[in-house]
Amino acid sequence: MRNRHWSRWLYRVQWLLLTVIFLAAVALRLELLHFRTVFKIFQYAGLAAIGVALISILVFIWGLVKRHADARRAAMWGTLLGLLPVAVPLLTVGPDNFDVPPIHDISTDLGNPPEYRAVLSIRDPDDNSAEYDGEEVARQQREADIYADIQPLMVALPVEQATALAAKVAEDMGWRILDRDDKAGHLEAVDRTLLLGFSDDVVVRVTATEDGSRVDVRSSSRVGISDLGKNAERIRAFLSDLEARVRQVGKGA
Repeated sequence: MRNRHWSRWLYRVQWLLLTVIFLAAVALRLELLHFRTVFKIFQYAGLAAIGVALISILVFIWGLVKRHADARRAAMWGTLLGLLPVAVPLLTVGPDNFDVPPIHDISTDLGNPPEYRAVLSIRDPDDNSAEYDGEEVARQQREADIYADIQPLMVALPVEQATALAAKVAEDMGWRILDRDDKAGHLEAVDRTLLLGFSDDVVVRVTATEDGSRVDVRSSSRVGISDLGKNAERIRAFLSDLEARVRQVGKGA
């Protein structure tokens, strides 16, 4: 029986590292581990996977020179598996969002952002502050082209009807509504990110205008310095769905 080449351990180690990363992600999703601990695991396991991938490239070159098919095959898998910890964040977050400013609180109104009330009682002491950080955060959002479309939505509906419609959109998007006051035009909810299950807070403010109502949205991450564009993505999706619902109401009127 032919002895198998030692290079097979390259992809075995990569599978082990990927399993560790996956289990850490599951533990975070189930709130079994603190996010800082999980991020440390991601960091060290990811760096180890990249290191093994670099070694695999050298082994692959050696396999080409020595015409060793088993070494080449094992090294190829070792390289491909080592790229997954880098490729998955790029595909899920999007390369453009890695260049966003280091902020985690996005609002359609930078001068007078909607204020949180209900979420204050469910935030942990080490979470990011629910207080808006003021002009410095506003300036970074204002100067970033990627946030240029984060603007209030003007609708031809009274405040109460617009807020009720906003609540329906929030429910359909899977948000957990914490506070809803249709007459006052106030809505607060929590949304969890898809992969890691981070809880982000959202507040919707609806105010009366001459022609109907103005809808402002603020979305904030409880943890982390940068949100990698997630809050803006959430606001865009919400306002787009709400605008579509308003058009449907207009056609049915």
